[in-house]
Amino acid sequence: MEFLAHKDANSGREQSVLAHLQGTAELAAGFAAAFGAADEGRRCGMLHDAGKYSAAFQRRINGDPIWVDHSTAGALESAKLGDVPAAFCAAGHHGGLPDGGVRGDDIRKPTLHGRLRKVPGHDIEDYSAFFSEVRVPAAQVPAYVRTPENGFFFTRMLYSCLVDADYLDTERFMKI
Repeated sequence: MEFLAHKDANSGREQSVLAHLQGTAELAAGFAAAFGAADEGRRCGMLHDAGKYSAAFQRRINGDPIWVDHSTAGALESAKLGDVPAAFCAAGHHGGLPDGGVRGDDIRKPTLHGRLRKVPGHDIEDYSAFFSEVRVPAAQVPAYVRTPENGFFFTRMLYSCLVDADYLDTERFMKI
């Protein structure tokens, strides 16, 4: 099965999720290089749409008018890697950076902690096909991100890189 990220209704052209992740990752890496975080930008770009590898999202892209949470998957995978800034960025790449919340937040809370408690295949759609196509590049949060203030600023900068890269890669596909 080819997993689609975007489909042009007028021409019928399709963009695979993998192509979109790679395009977004390279753009985000270029933007984040300005503050020494190219690798972090690349990883964030590769993770942000992991949830598009679900059967439900594929039904949606093919016309089913269902709502699918495709951003929590990237947040979950980022958190598994210990990458809190990327988790915030993936979780908020369409709706804005979420409130971090607290560890005990229920899954119904829209906080990052609430979303990170969701279980794939139960609380969100199964996106395990992601792992058959995508290799997530290694990255480390830069050493200068040592204080909460620097972490906050870094996350905002990384978020800006991801959102711009996601938008520009999608725009590039739609304008061809």
